[in-house]
Amino acid sequence: MTVTAPAAVPAPPWYLRFGNISQICSALFALIGFSAVVFQIQAAQVRYSKEELRAQLIEARRVYMSYSESTLAYPQFSDPDYSVLLRNHNDYLRYQNYLSHMLYAYDEVIGVLRAIGDQDVEREWALALQLDLEPHQRFICYMPDPRLIQTFRPFMQDYVNAIRKNCQSFEPLVETKPQ
Repeated sequence: MTVTAPAAVPAPPWYLRFGNISQICSALFALIGFSAVVFQIQAAQVRYSKEELRAQLIEARRVYMSYSESTLAYPQFSDPDYSVLLRNHNDYLRYQNYLSHMLYAYDEVIGVLRAIGDQDVEREWALALQLDLEPHQRFICYMPDPRLIQTFRPFMQDYVNAIRKNCQSFEPLVETKPQ
């Protein structure tokens, strides 16, 4: 029995040597492309969030300007004389709506500023709210329907409820009929 030498294996063609390299390159290009798509999606989300906050701030300012206009139309409500208001039911209702509008305007503006994260500007608006509410503490203490407070964001609810805790120095509001 003669043993024959194994047949020589022919060398692979030259282009087969680059097959693995091309697969690796294809995988790298796919990874780079996928990463670029993910980056673009994240950038679009950030851009959309900023535009949404900007739109909310514009709307909040519009609400505040509406409140400012009501201050010009009804200056007697910005520093109320309760003895006069409580004798005129229609004016008293207007005053209640005026104050609700004020609280809503500040709630909107400060809420958006909190979402944006601008604490310095938020402090400025909180001070403006404090100054605007000082003449209205008696009404806030004796609101006809305190459920109104629940319609605001938690920070505004906390603020108004804190005012309501210091009511001992104010007389209750009692609407009187003109004689």
